[in-house]
Amino acid sequence: MNTPTRFLRPFRPNRPVRRYPGRNQPVHYPPASSPTRYIPVAGKLAPPTEGTSPPRRAVESRPRLGQGAGRPAFLADPFFGPALAGIGLILWVVGLHPIPPSEIGGMGLVAELSIPTLLSYPILIAAVVLELLRYTPRTWFLSGYTLLGVVFVYGLQPAVEQVARLPVGWLHVGFADYIASHGDILHNYDARFSWAGFFSLVAMITKAAGIPDAVPLLNWAPVVLSGLMVLGVRALAVSALGNRRASWIAPWIFLAADWTEQDYFSPQGTAMVLLLAALTLTFRHLVRPRLTEPVKARLRARLAPRSSPKARLVAQGAVVLIGIALAPTHQLTPFLLGVLLVLLLLFGRLWPAWLPFIVLGAAVVWFSLGASEFWSGQLIQMILSPLGDVSSSVDEGIVNRFAGGTGHLIVLAVRVAISVFVMALAAVGIVLMRRDSLRSWLLPVLCLAPFAIAVAQPYGGEVFMRCFLFSLPMLALPAAIVLERAATNARRMRWRNRPGRTIVLAAIPWVVLTGLVASTVTARGGNDAYTSFTRSDISAAAWAIGQAQPGQRVDSLVNSVPLSFTRVGEVSQYEVDGYCQRMDQLDPLVGCIRESGPDYLVLTPPQIAYLKIFDGVPADFGDRLVKGLEDTGLYRLAFNDEGSLVLARTAPAEENVQGSGGGTG
Repeated sequence: MNTPTRFLRPFRPNRPVRRYPGRNQPVHYPPASSPTRYIPVAGKLAPPTEGTSPPRRAVESRPRLGQGAGRPAFLADPFFGPALAGIGLILWVVGLHPIPPSEIGGMGLVAELSIPTLLSYPILIAAVVLELLRYTPRTWFLSGYTLLGVVFVYGLQPAVEQVARLPVGWLHVGFADYIASHGDILHNYDARFSWAGFFSLVAMITKAAGIPDAVPLLNWAPVVLSGLMVLGVRALAVSALGNRRASWIAPWIFLAADWTEQDYFSPQGTAMVLLLAALTLTFRHLVRPRLTEPVKARLRARLAPRSSPKARLVAQGAVVLIGIALAPTHQLTPFLLGVLLVLLLLFGRLWPAWLPFIVLGAAVVWFSLGASEFWSGQLIQMILSPLGDVSSSVDEGIVNRFAGGTGHLIVLAVRVAISVFVMALAAVGIVLMRRDSLRSWLLPVLCLAPFAIAVAQPYGGEVFMRCFLFSLPMLALPAAIVLERAATNARRMRWRNRPGRTIVLAAIPWVVLTGLVASTVTARGGNDAYTSFTRSDISAAAWAIGQAQPGQRVDSLVNSVPLSFTRVGEVSQYEVDGYCQRMDQLDPLVGCIRESGPDYLVLTPPQIAYLKIFDGVPADFGDRLVKGLEDTGLYRLAFNDEGSLVLARTAPAEENVQGSGGGTG
């Protein structure tokens, strides 16, 4: 009779197991100082024999730090990585110093940073890589390192500059202030008022908090919004890839490669956070199989997700609410979310087939009704515009942007290099995943889908910047697979046998992340010579706007001064380069301002820096312009605060120029 085994019947884990014959008796271990005892093949422990010594192999086989399969002792120390992160934090804080815009050249902010601040970035990334090389990476330490990375990259400019940068952010403060004061949008003024969800939310928050405007929210908005985006990419990576090392590398790739600066106080920054939240819920509770599973899915035979029915119901409701919230907030993001959901459905991964059409329906309804002022009068032109005019998008988004001095051209080349490198790294990751039996083309399609915006709608000069930002969370997923493969191979190598190869493999993620962070810090601060301001610049703009009477104009030479942050719709605020063609020649510029100039002209050093970089004007161009306008007798110097000037007009202009508020959203 054959005795049944556990392979032929259900295994009972609670069944008592007899590991050896006889009663279980406690084993009394000898103290550490006593001679070593050896366990024979059978029987009990025998006392050590006098005069005999144990084999050397048994003693030398004990694992020792630095000589086994792991790393040297100081690298294997559990507190070495946190110590590196602490040193990086100290260096970053110690190296910070105020940097006025007048000291920033064409290369931007990176040329003025101190050596300790620059050294803090590779040190922090070394701590991240060491944590990833551990047998079990510690979640709390990686979370802390990622938080420090967000502060180091996105909090650099708020920490060294006097006031919030980017004039468009100040313009959004003015939009929110108008809604808070009047309880309605300003009709027929700016296209962004057709998607006023963000401004209405800010207006409600400021009135509820009892603060006069949203200026206190400007300076550190990039840190908050970027931190939420990085958190969203981390949740998205866990939902799509699982809880593995790649799910920590993906948010670091997003953190290190997001040079677009779309995380300022703006609707698109908030919409990006909502987009990542919707995608995370979808991948976590509404998609099966996952992106990395080597299974082909079909539209007609979709599988129910592994989540519970309650979790699926909650996720569907949350995605619908996010889609409805995105519809009046931003003109592109809800359509992109709907397209990504449609792709998931077509590839047979999305369980609720109706979900993409609800999201797209909400966006279409708002565009038809809520944004009627945007397309009213130009609907025929929009419909008949050539679909797929890629050359126009390339000209406005890439070719026309390559202008200015040598330093600025270097910054632009760095931005293109970051984008191309991340896309190439993602392509390598997709190839590796295809070799690991990944059968679906869904992931590469999701990575490239946002670039269809450049084909469907040019969207001005920022089209490729928006496309790269929308695709970066998806590109980070396969790119993280490449760095995870290098870190995993380095962790499995024997340090004693191949130290050189182990160091090279471990250095790959460190070199890639360090290079991306250094490039992004350079790219994000490349425009700071004319997009960062001082308190004097704000004082000059505020004085001019406060002195202007309703209907009068307050202009600047270029969009490099924060106008329109108050009295929006009451005082016209515009840029001289919108109606004067020759900004680099003094006499034509003086004549144009004399004929069509504003009631108050705000002149600040960042505007002159802009003209130096893009038009090559001399350093004394601002002083000569002020003298030329005063010699006409039509302007007088009315305000001067440390070089930030306001010229007041003494007679009305011959031609009235209607401004639109300036800036892009």
